[in-house]
Amino acid sequence: MSNDDGLIDEYEKLENLKKEIEVKEEALKKRIIELAQERNTETLFGSHKKCSVKLYEKIVYPEDKTQIISLMKQKGIYSKFSNINYLKLNSEILKGNVENDIVDLIRKEKAFRIYFREL
Repeated sequence: MSNDDGLIDEYEKLENLKKEIEVKEEALKKRIIELAQERNTETLFGSHKKCSVKLYEKIVYPEDKTQIISLMKQKGIYSKFSNINYLKLNSEILKGNVENDIVDLIRKEKAFRIYFREL
């Protein structure tokens, strides 16, 4: 017996549609990246948009940040990054300005950014 005027069913449909769209979106992003790599280009053109595909290094921190925070405090650099400002710390890691024992606690992944602009 339904007492929600169909709102719950409608919401469920939207949630399922959203998940389906997100899966399709990720598959399309992956294919766009693959196509750009196959064509050895950073720019692809659609009918209405230009797409830039840029490779960058993404910093991935451990879920438990206790050890990295402790090492940063020992090195006297914690106050520079307290409330860890991941953007600043990422930049310094990528520039090689952070000591290796801290860098050893993170991992780097290759990732892509995709930008669209009007033609």
